[in-house]
Amino acid sequence: MQSRELDMGGETTAKWDAGRMLGVQALAYVVLVLTSVCGPLADVVFYGLAVVALVVLVAFHVCWPFRAGMADRVIGFVAGLLSLIAVATPVSTLLLPMNARMFASALHRNTYPMARWAAAVAGLLVLLIIVSFARQMLRAERSHLIRALSHCVTGGAASISLAGWVFLPYVVASQSVVELVIVPKFMALVAIMVVVALVLAYASTFWLKELDPDPSVRAPWVGVALLPVMLFGLMVFAAALLIQVVGW
Repeated sequence: MQSRELDMGGETTAKWDAGRMLGVQALAYVVLVLTSVCGPLADVVFYGLAVVALVVLVAFHVCWPFRAGMADRVIGFVAGLLSLIAVATPVSTLLLPMNARMFASALHRNTYPMARWAAAVAGLLVLLIIVSFARQMLRAERSHLIRALSHCVTGGAASISLAGWVFLPYVVASQSVVELVIVPKFMALVAIMVVVALVLAYASTFWLKELDPDPSVRAPWVGVALLPVMLFGLMVFAAALLIQVVGW
C-alpha cells in the first residue's frame, strides 16, 4: 500500500496508492447510499445513517491524515459527534425552537429539521475556530502555527459536515423509482451531486500526493479517502433543503 522514494533533496518520502484510496472512498459512498434506500423514510433508516456516519467519523480520526496532535483530533471528533447529536436528536431545538407560526406553515415544517441543524452547525463552526485557536495559543512550542491551526479547523469542519448525510432519505424519498426517468429537475440534481462527488474525488488524489501525516498514525490514506465523503454531507443537506423548498 505504501511505497517510498527519494525526492530531489535526497530525502525519503512516502507514497500511497491512489487507486485503493479511491476504492475506500467509493465504498463509503455506497454504504451510505444503500443505508438510505434500504427502507421507507422512517426512523430505522434515519438512525441507521447516523450510526454509519459515526463509524466514518471514528475511522477518520483513527486514520487522521493531518500533521496535528491528539488534542486536535479530539477537538474534531467532539465537534463531529455534537453535530451528529444535533441532527439525530431533538437537542438542537434549544437553538431554534419551533413556534406556532412555524408549525402552521408547511414549508417551515418541512425544512425545520434542516434549519435547526444549520443553526447547530453555525454555532459549532464558531466554537471550533475559537477552541482551535485557543489550543494553538496554549502550545508550548508554536512552530508551524498556521499549518496546525488550518489542519485542526479543516478536520473539525469536515467532521461537522458529515452529519449532513442523515438528510439523504429526504432526497431519496422525493421521487419514486418510476418517476426517476421522467422528472428532469430531480435527475439534474442527482447529476450535480455526482459531479461534486467526482470533483472531490479528483481533489483527493492531489491531497494524497501532498499527504504528510503524523508518523505514528496508521493508514492515514484512509483518512484522505473519507475526507471528501464527510465534506459531501453539506451537498446532501443542500439537496434535501432544495427539494423541500421547491416542493418536488
